[in-house]
Amino acid sequence: MNTNQNKTFEETKVVIIGAGVSGLTLATFLQKSGVACVVLERRDRAYTETRQRAGVVDARAVQMFERWNMADRLLSGPVAQTIDYRLNGHSRIFEVAGEDGSPGRFCTQQMLIINLLQELIDNMAGDVRFEVTDVVIQNEEDQHPLVSYSDASGSHQIRCDYIIGCDGDRGVSRASIPQGILTRYSHEFGYAWLAALVEAPVTGNPIMGISDYGCVAQLPRGPHRSRYYLQCALSDGHEDWSDERLWNEIRLRLSDNAIENATVHDKFFVPLRSVVYAPMQYRNLFLAGDAAHLVPPASAKGMNLALFDIDILSKALLGAILDQDKTALENYSDTVLPHIWNYQDFSVWMTDMMHDAGDPGQHGTFRQMTARARLDNLFNSPTAARMHSEYQRGTN
Repeated sequence: MNTNQNKTFEETKVVIIGAGVSGLTLATFLQKSGVACVVLERRDRAYTETRQRAGVVDARAVQMFERWNMADRLLSGPVAQTIDYRLNGHSRIFEVAGEDGSPGRFCTQQMLIINLLQELIDNMAGDVRFEVTDVVIQNEEDQHPLVSYSDASGSHQIRCDYIIGCDGDRGVSRASIPQGILTRYSHEFGYAWLAALVEAPVTGNPIMGISDYGCVAQLPRGPHRSRYYLQCALSDGHEDWSDERLWNEIRLRLSDNAIENATVHDKFFVPLRSVVYAPMQYRNLFLAGDAAHLVPPASAKGMNLALFDIDILSKALLGAILDQDKTALENYSDTVLPHIWNYQDFSVWMTDMMHDAGDPGQHGTFRQMTARARLDNLFNSPTAARMHSEYQRGTN
């Protein structure tokens, strides 16, 4: 018996759970195409706009926004196509070359989310509902999906055609899929990164530093700030990393005693792991971004994999809703997973190289030397350099 038979529901075509990059990008594309959708987000708008997330929009994602005629409104100017690979203080600049000349754009997740919220809500009157709780998904066979939630005004139910889970690794979307449907593939690297947002800009090129004392990276986070990433133990916490130790380790790992202490705004710890869930769909629920896969931050591909999902999923949804052709939507998971696995391979390659080439205490001197040979190939082999550039640009 259908207990919802006599109830009145709000109705829309698509409910998107999660107002991160993937959810907001999809909602913006749907809204621009005239497809009604609702975005549900557990945080308030101010928090959503200010939470710090890493990543730069790569060339492939730029091309996606250009196809939608939205790149100039959503993205900032071209990002420097260089990486300063340092080995025990010795600097080598790698230029990320592209045959078509199209660069990535300097637009962190935070900047892109701010721009998407402004475009979707303020310019397009999109429906984003913040501070929702108690989200429950009903996704029964041969029935319209139903999403229930609560907010300050009470309890609500929305009936829709499709639910898109963009609510991250610990969200309700994937958790609503019954046991036995998804297969979880995972790899634990055995160490973590300490991420520290500091009041100190990148003064030259973004740095990926390798040293005998561990990995260190410095990436831009706006004109006045950067985020340092330092290899650390899985068991490390805030009590192990005072601000003074942080700066001492940065100077040690970059072999640069001229680096001065600066204000540290926050610190958090990220265990390095790779995860893929397959399939990325169940009935009328479709997963995107971190809800379906995770990559270690050394590859800087998490946001761009999410945008690839949305590129494929948005076209599939529009085909199903506007053209009544569900073929692409039914094949969504099979379409995106080969790309996801390709970049998982790149992420493992990049992460292992950056860490094995440094501290030999991680995996031994043999792995250290083979990883350093791999790094040398980026500068000595045009074939290796081109392959690396294609991955960095997202065009492989």
